[in-house]
Amino acid sequence: MKQISRKFSTRSFKKLAFSAIFILILKQSNGQMCASGTIYALSNAGNIYPVSVSSGSAGAVINSTSLNSTNSANGIGYNTVNGIFYYFQNASNGGSQQFVSYNPSTNAYVILATAPITATAYKGCVNFNGTGYYCLDANSNLCYYNIAANTWTLISSTFTDQFSNNVTNTLKSEASGDIEIDGLGNMWIVSSSSSQYGLYKLSAPLPTTSVASITLKQLVNPNTTTPGANFAGIAFDPAGNIYMGTNNDLYILQNDFTLTHLASFSIGGICGDLTSCNYPFSILAVTFENVSATSTDDKTVSVSWSVSEQKNNKGYYVEQSIDGSSWNELGFVASKASEGNARYQFTDNNPQLGINYYRIHEVDLDGSGIYSEIKTVSLQNVANNIKLWPNPARDAIKIQNNNDNSIARIYSQSGSLVSEIRLKSGTNSISVSSLAFGAYIVNVREANGQTYNQKFIKE
Repeated sequence: MKQISRKFSTRSFKKLAFSAIFILILKQSNGQMCASGTIYALSNAGNIYPVSVSSGSAGAVINSTSLNSTNSANGIGYNTVNGIFYYFQNASNGGSQQFVSYNPSTNAYVILATAPITATAYKGCVNFNGTGYYCLDANSNLCYYNIAANTWTLISSTFTDQFSNNVTNTLKSEASGDIEIDGLGNMWIVSSSSSQYGLYKLSAPLPTTSVASITLKQLVNPNTTTPGANFAGIAFDPAGNIYMGTNNDLYILQNDFTLTHLASFSIGGICGDLTSCNYPFSILAVTFENVSATSTDDKTVSVSWSVSEQKNNKGYYVEQSIDGSSWNELGFVASKASEGNARYQFTDNNPQLGINYYRIHEVDLDGSGIYSEIKTVSLQNVANNIKLWPNPARDAIKIQNNNDNSIARIYSQSGSLVSEIRLKSGTNSISVSSLAFGAYIVNVREANGQTYNQKFIKE
C-alpha cells in the first residue's frame, strides 16, 4: 500500500478504488451486458439492440418478447447494479405515457410509476450508483425517479448556463437529444433539433429534490450545425469516449468537440435513443477546474486554471477575444512534467478597455486538444476618451469620441459584424433601429491602436 500511495494522489487512488468496485459489480451482476466496445440502442418501436461502436453493427434484439405496440419508446438507461434497463415504452404524454423496466436475465417487464412530465421524454439515463433514473422532457422538465421507492420528483424546469443564457428555451427548441452520467456523477446533456445541437454538463452532485433553477456548463454552442439529422442518443465507452447517434448514424465527439462519422447502423432507424453500461471517470483528455480571469489594477489580467486527469499533454495556449467569437493567442504555457493534477497562471499585460474574453486551449502531444470554459473581465475604470449611451437603446446609440479617424464596429452576440462606422471627434449618432432585439458589442478602435468594448441592449 505504501508503494501505491507514492504513485497516486488521494483523488486518483479513490478513482481507482471506485473503478475496481464498478468492475466487480459488473462481473457479479449481468456482466454480459457490458462487453467492451458495445453500447445499446432503443428503437422507437421499443426494441433494444447491442451496437458495436467500431462498426455500427447491431446484434439481435435483446427484448425479443415485446411488451406492447408503440412508436414512441425513448429515454433508455441501463442500471449496472441490478442489470435492468429503464425507459419509456411510450414517451408521449398524450394520456398514454408508460415508464417501464426490462430485466434481460428474466425477460420480464414491469410497468412503473407515471412520471410528472408535461411533454415527450426524449432524454433519459440511470445514475452511476444505480439508485435513480433522470429524464428531461420537451418542456425542459428535469425529473428524478427513485428506483427503490418507485416514486418521481420534478427537479426543475429552469436552466441557465455560465454565460447567463436562457437554456430553458434551448432545451425546448432543441428537444431531442439525450443525457448520460459519468463515474463522478456529472450529467452530460445533448440538446438537438434537426439543424442544430449543443452539449452541456451538469456537475455533481446531481439534485434529487426540487430546486428553483439549475446552472449548466455550455461545452458545445447550441447553434452548432448537426450532420443533417437530430441527435437522439449519447453513450460512453470505458475510455471516456463520447458517442452520439442520429436515427441512422453513429458519431464520436472528439476532444476538440468536433464530430467524426463512425458508421451507419447496420439496421436502419434503430436509434431512438442510446445508453451505455460504462461510467468512466475521465470523459475528455483534460478536465479543467477553477478557471478564472481577474484584474486588480485595471491594467493587467491574471488568468489561472487547474487541471485534473492531465496526461500526454503538451501545454496550454491562452486566448483572448474582444467579442467572444474571434480569438487571438496571447501566449503558451508548457505542461508541467507530472501527470495528474496541476495549476497554471498567465498574465495579460495588455488587456483592452471594456469586456475581455479569455479561454484556455489545451493541446496534447498528438495535436488534439480541448477548450476551457470562457471567462470575462470588464475593465471600465481606466480613464478613456470614449462614452456610449443610451443603454438600452431603441433607435440610435451615441458615441462620444475625442479623436478623429476612430472606427466603431458593432458585433452580434454570435460574433458577426453588423456594421462599421468611421467616427469623428465629438458626439456621433449611429442608427440601430434596424437591429433585432438582443445584445450587441461595440468595439471602438482609435488611430493609435487602443480599443474599447462595450455591450449594449437593443430594445
